[in-house]
Amino acid sequence: MTAPTRQSLQIADLENLIHGVRGIREDIAIVVLAEDAHMAQERPALHSVRFLERIDHMNELSRMERIYMENGFYCRVVFGVSRFLEMAVAQSLFPEWAKIKLVIDRTEGGGHRDGFGPARRSLGALLCKQFGFHYGHADAYSAAITRHKHHQALIMHAAGIPAPATWSYDVRSGWVTGLPPKGLKVIAKSTFEAWSIGVSEDTVGPFNPAIQEKIQDLAEELGQPICVQEFIEGREVYALVLDIESPAVAGLVEARSSEGPKPNGDYLVFEDHRRPGGIIYEKCNDLPADTVDSLKTAAVETFRLLGMTAYGRIDFRVDNAGKPFVMDIADNPGTSPASSLARILGDREVDLQDIPILLLAVSLRATRLL
Repeated sequence: MTAPTRQSLQIADLENLIHGVRGIREDIAIVVLAEDAHMAQERPALHSVRFLERIDHMNELSRMERIYMENGFYCRVVFGVSRFLEMAVAQSLFPEWAKIKLVIDRTEGGGHRDGFGPARRSLGALLCKQFGFHYGHADAYSAAITRHKHHQALIMHAAGIPAPATWSYDVRSGWVTGLPPKGLKVIAKSTFEAWSIGVSEDTVGPFNPAIQEKIQDLAEELGQPICVQEFIEGREVYALVLDIESPAVAGLVEARSSEGPKPNGDYLVFEDHRRPGGIIYEKCNDLPADTVDSLKTAAVETFRLLGMTAYGRIDFRVDNAGKPFVMDIADNPGTSPASSLARILGDREVDLQDIPILLLAVSLRATRLL
């Protein structure tokens, strides 16, 4: 790891950003790139999550647009990458007066026909770079690597950042880095998706022929590689990183199922995401000080290592000895009122209606446009 860095943000930092971006709103035009409602679906096993993502997506899209306009920002929504590209070529995407042409990417699949797969949202980043627009999130590489759980784990292991031992099974390639040791407790999940896709009581447990067969069936069902991680007994803690003068942690929150631990461990499954109120986010003030320091250091180092900018969420498993392990990364985390991001910023006294404004300001500050 590199030398210690600033780990935390002050409330005044966030208030100053919100005030600062409101002061230049007359120079900013915002285009929200949204998913085409007619995008095809080809994976039956992912239809239910697709439906839930769409509900969440449309509700948050409407809320964001309303907040921007009520705060005096020019904002328009463009549905579909094809339409976005047509308007960009025709130079009709932004008004001529805009000094800062900013794109916020709310697509779910980054141009993929079924909305799932590797390199999600990379296309939006590449198009903005081509046309000279400011992309409100990370670049194309970061968008890709943070959607490949196996590859990111290998990179973190090489850099000395604690992460669970990780393997990958693909229908075409098999076990690309070998099999987990027999008897090691593992958790299997989709490689490219969040929402605990693929996680169930059948995919958590000691590695044996039965769970190996389940992993192979899951890869066929989801149509993508399956990430198999060593299961870390303990707690699930999320860290929100904001890149202002430098990346720093805005806050931590613990995530747990509203139904309590599963019979074979304490973890989240897709059904927890499906149920309204299925996931509870709580303050984790009882963590030892050295664990908190380790969480913040690992979050910032991961953010930098994977080339993330503006903001992102780093998800950890904290073992019973207080050691954190990076298990997942979101370079474009959800921002809805029910999200962990909203809970963390709410704990930092950021009003719910100010969150889209703050994230806009963080994105501009990270690239020195504010």
